[in-house]
Amino acid sequence: MDMNKFVHNPATSPITSKKELSIEVNRVNYHLHVTPTSRLVDILREDLGLTGTKISCEIGRCGACAIQMNDQLVNSCLVMAYQANNTSICTIEGIADEDLHPIQRAFLEEGGFQCGYCTPGMIMAVKSLLAKNSNPTGEQIGESLSGNLCRCTGYGGIIRAVQSAILTMNKKETKRDVGFSIENVNSMSKDMFVSEVGWVFEHSPWVAEKAWESGPFQTREELLKTMIRIVQNAEGSSQLALFRAHPDLGTKLKMSEVSKKEQGDIGLDSLSQEEFTQFVSLNKSYVEKFGFPFIMAVKGQSKEAILSAMVERLKLSYEEECDTALNEVYKIASFRLNDSIR
Repeated sequence: MDMNKFVHNPATSPITSKKELSIEVNRVNYHLHVTPTSRLVDILREDLGLTGTKISCEIGRCGACAIQMNDQLVNSCLVMAYQANNTSICTIEGIADEDLHPIQRAFLEEGGFQCGYCTPGMIMAVKSLLAKNSNPTGEQIGESLSGNLCRCTGYGGIIRAVQSAILTMNKKETKRDVGFSIENVNSMSKDMFVSEVGWVFEHSPWVAEKAWESGPFQTREELLKTMIRIVQNAEGSSQLALFRAHPDLGTKLKMSEVSKKEQGDIGLDSLSQEEFTQFVSLNKSYVEKFGFPFIMAVKGQSKEAILSAMVERLKLSYEEECDTALNEVYKIASFRLNDSIR
């Protein structure tokens, strides 16, 4: 009898053998090898260096490690790394671009922190709440924060911060719903202009920052042409960053609120399992070939038309697809400006 087969070999142990992990964190795709015992919080902090996610109780009761996984609030100390395979993660480092998120700014202005250790988890919990309910009651705010412990503030400043963020975010959405005139746009300060117009190019406020310097604008079309010219004249690295700022179509990856609405309007937020699998597969093939997400102005399109376009565009060369993607970016910006400026 060969007794060697009964000897424990650490190199092949199911506890130590590493598994492949594909994960999107803050709009960046990672491919890692992790042990089955690795927790998501450890991967985020140690492998990816995202230390804003804190470790405290380690049993899911304090909320310091809260993050969003596929738009759902979870305690990352309770999630094994392998459970996060093929998911989209948002940590505190990913909730804003160059400027602070309104929730972050409200916590600063209202004194919603003291030592600050619990603050990232608090902010993630508030962000999750407001994504589902833009105008929660005091009771609903308290309930949403019941899984987040703070030993410093007494929660008064935290509640004020949440209420302030609600007012700011609802005010901004109301402005967008009503729309601006071109005269309103021309009278804006640079900061306000970037805040109100910068979103039309996905997570790329630098386009609006440069466009503001060319104002005033006679028409909405002149503003659009100016912004398109800025993107056309930008360095290739800036154009690539703009491409990569877009979400994958038809998946549950992190996206801006306006992208969620655009995709939801044509049913990309309610795919069947078969459709979802198709989108994931085609997105993966596309990214592997071109190095950035598939971009398409989905307004007025059907799911079938988008899938067909993905298949056809996979046949293009890199240069051809870059030109096609840029044209789609311009179409998206045009739709968004038309919806926001009278």
